[in-house]
Amino acid sequence: MKYSKAPNSAKVVRSLSQKCVIVCAFFLASSCFTTALSAQQSEDLPDAISASTQLAANTSPAADSLPARDDVKAQQPLLPETLTFSDRLKLYEHSFISPESIVGPLFGAGISQAEGSPHEWGGGMEGYGRRFASSYGRSVIGRTIAFGVSSVDGEDARYHRSTETGAWRRTRHAVLATFISTNSNGGSMPAYSRFAGAYGAGFIANAWEPPSQYGTGHALERGSFSILSSVGFHVFQEFWPDIRGAIHH
Repeated sequence: MKYSKAPNSAKVVRSLSQKCVIVCAFFLASSCFTTALSAQQSEDLPDAISASTQLAANTSPAADSLPARDDVKAQQPLLPETLTFSDRLKLYEHSFISPESIVGPLFGAGISQAEGSPHEWGGGMEGYGRRFASSYGRSVIGRTIAFGVSSVDGEDARYHRSTETGAWRRTRHAVLATFISTNSNGGSMPAYSRFAGAYGAGFIANAWEPPSQYGTGHALERGSFSILSSVGFHVFQEFWPDIRGAIHH
């Protein structure tokens, strides 16, 4: 079997940076689809907790059932320590049809198609279908690994919007939230589940990737792109409510 050379590090960084910018732009362009799909699929899911609601939630009785997003003002979101395995399972099941898990692979496949990568899969709808299947497969594997890890270490990987003001501070919060999760005590911890899922899926994908994309270097590149995609999606989650409000006005 032939092994491809590890990709040049400078090219990898440049490619990943370009893809991250494109993904952020695409999330904004596809905002209508994202909002509609989120509204339809978010029933009975525990909401991410923000700093502004932690104190009130700490003094409220434990929720007997998961609050719907439409009732977020009336019902306090669950704290990480009250996030049961059943709650985590519901979040995991929902993740398969969340905007991030669908739009991300669709657009990622489009980028690969435009770049002609991997060249073995050719072009046209057949080539795009293979690229989408590969991208979505990595997404499913990554989420499955993340679900297992977070269930063990008690992470709450849901995104918590910033309560600070200013574009820079909020952007910094969105970026850091990709690398830091909330633990079962309400504190912070490294986002082990996200990294394990992203890079684990990147290496497992070697099982079906063609020779030009096989190997450790390409697996690390796939994992890094997944992390950068999460950064882009978190920035989108942070600012989209403001953008939507401005559009409505």
